[in-house]
Amino acid sequence: MQRRGLGKISQVAAFTPNVEIKTSAAFAGSSQILAASIRGIGQNDFSFNLEPGVGVYIDGVYFARSLGAVVDLLDLQQMEVLKGPQGTLFGRNTIGGALNITTRAPDKNFRYGFDATVGSFSRTDVRGSVDLPLVADKLLSQVSFSVKKRDGYQRQIAFPGAAGTVNDLGSYVTAGNQSGGTTRGDENQVNLRGKLKWIVNPDLNVLLEGDYTHVDQGARPITLIKTFGGGSDGTLFSAYNGCVAGAAPAFLCSKRGTVGTSFYGATNRLFISDAFVTGNIDTTYARGSNYDKLKTWGGSATVDWTLSPNAAIKSISAYRELHSSFGSENAGTPFGAGDASFTMNQAQTSQEIQLISSAFDNRLKSVAGLYYFNETGNLTDMPVLGEGLVQIYGRNYFRNDAYAAFAHEHFDVTDRLGVTFGVRYTKENKRFEGQQKDLNSFFLRSRGYDPNLPLPVAAKALLPDPSDPTRIFPLGVNRQSFSNASIKAGLEYKLAPAIMTYYSYSQGFKSGGWTARLTDVISPPNDISQLTFKPEKAQTHEIGLKSTLLGRKLRLNIAAFNTDYTDIQVTQFVGISPVIKNAGKALIRGAEAEAQGQFGEFSINASLGYMDAHYTYLAPGVTYSVQSALVNTPKWSATLGGLWHHELGDGKAISTNLDYTYKSNSHPDAENSPYLQSGNVGLLNGSISYTAKDDRVGLTFGVQNMTDKRYVTGGFDQSGLGQIGFVSATYSPPRQWYLTLRVKG
Repeated sequence: MQRRGLGKISQVAAFTPNVEIKTSAAFAGSSQILAASIRGIGQNDFSFNLEPGVGVYIDGVYFARSLGAVVDLLDLQQMEVLKGPQGTLFGRNTIGGALNITTRAPDKNFRYGFDATVGSFSRTDVRGSVDLPLVADKLLSQVSFSVKKRDGYQRQIAFPGAAGTVNDLGSYVTAGNQSGGTTRGDENQVNLRGKLKWIVNPDLNVLLEGDYTHVDQGARPITLIKTFGGGSDGTLFSAYNGCVAGAAPAFLCSKRGTVGTSFYGATNRLFISDAFVTGNIDTTYARGSNYDKLKTWGGSATVDWTLSPNAAIKSISAYRELHSSFGSENAGTPFGAGDASFTMNQAQTSQEIQLISSAFDNRLKSVAGLYYFNETGNLTDMPVLGEGLVQIYGRNYFRNDAYAAFAHEHFDVTDRLGVTFGVRYTKENKRFEGQQKDLNSFFLRSRGYDPNLPLPVAAKALLPDPSDPTRIFPLGVNRQSFSNASIKAGLEYKLAPAIMTYYSYSQGFKSGGWTARLTDVISPPNDISQLTFKPEKAQTHEIGLKSTLLGRKLRLNIAAFNTDYTDIQVTQFVGISPVIKNAGKALIRGAEAEAQGQFGEFSINASLGYMDAHYTYLAPGVTYSVQSALVNTPKWSATLGGLWHHELGDGKAISTNLDYTYKSNSHPDAENSPYLQSGNVGLLNGSISYTAKDDRVGLTFGVQNMTDKRYVTGGFDQSGLGQIGFVSATYSPPRQWYLTLRVKG
């Protein structure tokens, strides 16, 4: 990973078959959202009411939110990509798999390592770590850090026709200022991690760990593809243009909440049209929200206690907090046509105790344990659409408690045959209160009522709270409980000491919840049952082979799998409200092969993945068909890479590395918008390195995306009847070079 210049968890997917990792959600401006999918199962939204489908663990601690999970791989020891349901050892919300990251433990000897990187768009990165023994063989310490800065690659430019026009930016309730900035897609973050290890005696040690991340940068790039604002297309932009032209009904255009003015028949306002399409994916006319701010920190205490040669106890206690605000003008206009901003605050506490044991001459290996998890938090949605025709202010409060007991056993029946069985029982209690409002009451205006005038009885009957004409979400505190028992079973058979075949069956689940975003009232207005959804479930059969061949020169792993995926939670747009439904069922079949070889000075790595993922049933009312592709699920993925390493003598060496990665067409949205498909994507990355003093000093020059391939990685299609009226997309970054100087000792 170091050789390839990989520094973030999101970059790993390119080199792992049947794995997709993106760092943004459809309408969020943050680049700190981990939208991960393994073998067709994941999550592409950051909302608090939606659990990740792929679990992220760092040093044994679960990161509950996809926001803030795009972690820097600081002082990495190893990273495991665990595919398929991990319901027994890892538990809830690992229905697709898990990313298990282990950072390096403090060393018993003094050591250090630093690297500095410069590159495209004024990139400047500095990373380092120092291990310092405080008391020899008793008290060890380690401090690691990284600072990353880079300019944005998308420029915000002035709209030529804006002179003499007015807008209402700065008048709305948003998560931050709407000053706009000059670029998007920049990077500005600081990461810190500290460790203190106390070796009490040979059988007992305690590891204290703390980390801190601070991000303050611009929003992710967004490119306007097309607008829909004609008088008869039924979009919000049509209503906006009708108001500006003085052609819409007066009740739609009367004075707006928080702004206090109307733009009915205004001659100094811009119409929404394709004039805002710049024709260049690296420029935008967007103003308004353009920020991505995050502070997250946590601490953990891990105790390892060896009770006997055959038994040990491990305890992991952890606490984490997250605070974030982010926003983006997604419609690419110089006013608030599609401005969406959010704040999220979250705190989590977890405790895990494991009993690790062996018996029968080490033929039986066992892990059993108990787990507790608690999180509380709030998420506030603040989209401003159609220059304030819709002004959502949705404050939501959450509390989740989970309890689990688990056991995982492996027994070697013979020297060749092994049996595995695991089970985990989970109980969850969830509490949620939604307080969503439309401060301009557009849902009433669209029914012919003017919220600036006294409302008739028929209008008040639509409201959850008749005394509040802005309230959309049902009143009250809502509760749900879920329980699940997941199992894992398998057989392993060694054809030879270095060749193993296996079969496994595994189950997993992803928790249920509530739809938290509405832009219209439901009927009856306080019937919360319409907004609940239950857990997803998956069960996977897998066969495979793991081998080391040619005198340990070649490692070859092959797997084939079949997954039944049921009660799928899908984010659909009903009007301009994303609503979560258990849409149906899917069948996911696939295969993958991975190879690594070392032949003298040359090493190679190759992988190939295939997935046939399709819906087998969709509930009535779903707006797409069973022919639709699953989200972020390319049919083919492949990598091919090579490294040449040549010793020059006197502790000096030179190496070159070249990697090609390929992913076939995929869709970031359940509706499979033709505007947002990625197309087939092939990327070429390469580097050349020189090391001296037995690898204590190194210099690497590399280029990522050597052919400057640009493709859609996400977006927002709101082109339909009753929707906002635009399509925008996020494109991959352009070609970038970097130069890294590395020293260690």
